[in-house]
Amino acid sequence: MSNLLVRAEADIKIAKLLISPDVNPTNDEMLTDQAAYHAQQAIEKALKYQTEMMGVDYTKTHNLTGLIATLEKQGFSVSDDLKGKAFEISDWEASGRYKDDFLVVKSEIEHAIDMFEELKGRILEHTEKSTGKDSESE
Repeated sequence: MSNLLVRAEADIKIAKLLISPDVNPTNDEMLTDQAAYHAQQAIEKALKYQTEMMGVDYTKTHNLTGLIATLEKQGFSVSDDLKGKAFEISDWEASGRYKDDFLVVKSEIEHAIDMFEELKGRILEHTEKSTGKDSESE
């Protein structure tokens, strides 16, 4: 069984920590950039997890738009909100770590975290329907 969803949840925890007032009281740009990276990684890993669970191969990519398109071809839908932001969030994978002129604000990261949580809910619901099991109790 894939560990990607567990890893995605760890990335979200890191993103939340990096934007928290305890760790980042002054909204330090470097920490905020790293939070954006981890939020992107969480969404990417969740999409790849669902792709794997549907028995579909995916290419090694950070392109959320492409991963979403692959899932939609299989009948799995993501929110319009995530589809609309996928291109922008995909850029966080490299830009947040390497570009000096990269800028993402805390509210955008919080929004990405909310989109991850919504995506995770859809994944767990799909898993439950597919297996007939309560995915939370496993």
